[in-house]
Parts: sequence; C-alpha cells; structure tokens
Amino acid sequence: MAGLPPPAHADNDAFTSIAPFYDLDFEDYHDDASFYARLAANHGGDVLELGCGTGRVSVPLAQAGLAVTGVDINEAMLKVARARSKGLSLAYQHGDMTALDLGRAFDLVIIPLGSVQHLADSDALVDTLQVVARHLGPGGVGVVDVEAPHSDDFEVGPLPVVEHWTKPWQGGTVTKVVAVEPHPGEGMKWITWHFDVADREGRLRRVTAAFSFRTITPAELHLAGRLAGLKVIARFGDYEFTPYHDGAERLIVLFQREDDPMQWVYEEDGFEVDEALAAGEGGA
Repeated sequence: MAGLPPPAHADNDAFTSIAPFYDLDFEDYHDDASFYARLAANHGGDVLELGCGTGRVSVPLAQAGLAVTGVDINEAMLKVARARSKGLSLAYQHGDMTALDLGRAFDLVIIPLGSVQHLADSDALVDTLQVVARHLGPGGVGVVDVEAPHSDDFEVGPLPVVEHWTKPWQGGTVTKVVAVEPHPGEGMKWITWHFDVADREGRLRRVTAAFSFRTITPAELHLAGRLAGLKVIARFGDYEFTPYHDGAERLIVLFQREDDPMQWVYEEDGFEVDEALAAGEGGA
C-alpha cells in the first residue's frame, strides 16, 4: 500500500517560522565549533560555512579570530545571525548551497550538523559537494557533518512523540515537542517540531515546522564526493576526532579536491601534511 504523502511544506519556509526559537535548541551545543576551530588552526583561517543558519557556529569561529563567510538560503535565520554577530568581522550572504559560486577559494569549507540532510535527493548532495570543491583552495579541506545512520532510521511508521525541553523565553516559556516518521524505503524521515509558547500572561500559541530529513550513509557521501571531484581523507564519529565506527553518533567526513597536490594524512594522534606529496615528489 502506498505511504501517506509528505507533509505540505517547503524546508526553507519551515525554518522561517521557527527562527526565533532555533537557538534555544542549541544554546549549550558548542563541541562542533571547537572542532572546526581546531581544523582551521591546521588548515587555515579563511572559512566558508554553508547552511550557517543563525550563526551558531560562525559567530564563535569569528570570535576566535577566523575570517568567516556564512551562507544560508533562509533570510529569517540570517537576520538572527546578523543581529548576534554585530561588531565581528563576519560576512553573511543569502544563497543556495547547491548552486553557489562566490568566485573565491577558502581554506576550510564546512557544512555542520546535518544541513545536507535537508537536501531533496542524491543529485542535490552531489551539487552541494561540487560547490565545496569549487571553493577549496590548495590544501583546502571540506567538512560534512551528518547524523550517523541509526536503527530508528529504518523503522517503519511514526515513532512516539517526544517532549524535548521546556525553557524560559521572553518572560514566558517555550516547550519543544518532536514527532518523527521514518520512511526507510525513501531513505528519509518526516519530522515535525512544535514549539508551544506561553507568554508572561500564560496565553498559549503553537509554532510548527515540518520538514524532511534524509538518512545519508558513508557510501553515499563517498560516491557523491567522487562525482564532485573530491576525495575522502578522513572520517570521524564525534568532535574529538575519534575514527568513525559502528555505533558512532556522528558521521563527519573530510574531503580534499582530487587534483590537490597537497595530501593531508590523518592519524589517531593527530594530522599532518605529507610533505613529499605537497612538494609534488610522488604519490597521487
């Protein structure tokens, strides 16, 4: 029997409605920003963030002294990002990460926290990784961070509705409630976020965002990267540079351009450039 149609929405519009609450979700989530700062310390401080949202990652990177350009397709999210980045040397631009061309190269191109999982299909993933390749300079590294595939991704039918949190907001409270309906045959989940807002007088209203969220496997990222002219140089399962493994929470893949003569070598105790390859003395 055919499944129910997906909820009527556009991902871009979904995040417009919840932009004021987005930072409540991630206000204590800083590990990935530290991860990117460490990468930048080794690869260079000129950073492009695709899917920058409200500036959750770009702002602390700029505060650390990095030159950051943030791009997002949603103007409401960018409005929040610009407000929180006043006084920082940080550039934001409206744009589509599947078709972007800024006409310049960066040391690090990052797509944090599952942003590519909002893409419609594998073709859009390849298009996005082509954008990454287009903006990488010599020795530059691209980083894609997604949720590692989990057994829940392959369950059929809706999962139990979960109340994630209740937090103070503008004199009242906001409660986040989440509903997830996996569709493993399509490799995606339909997710609904409800933000139940109580103002200081106790009046209630609900703000809802519904969007699709794709399950992306290591093999799909490898192939999409290859089609985009990128090679995989490392995979991590967390922001502590732990090698990717079964049961990992994150799938973080690092790419370089296939035609880049500089070869970064990652090991469990750190990473370094292969000087012979960087000098063009051998290897591929």
